[in-house]
Amino acid sequence: MKSIKPVAIPAAVIVFVICVYAFLLGNEVFQGNFKNEAIPWYILAKGIFCSVALVALSRILDGIIAKLGG
Repeated sequence: MKSIKPVAIPAAVIVFVICVYAFLLGNEVFQGNFKNEAIPWYILAKGIFCSVALVALSRILDGIIAKLGG
């Protein structure tokens, strides 16, 4: 059976990069100043959580598939 990792790892990286970019846009880092807003911090934390959850779930599912597949 195929592994889920080749799809999950790039998806986790893409989610993380998008959330970091949204964090930087929300705190106006590209304009040269840093506003400490709550919503961009939430987006960054959500991106970190979702990225880690994708990788962890892919490893768990690969283990289950390997165990069931033989």
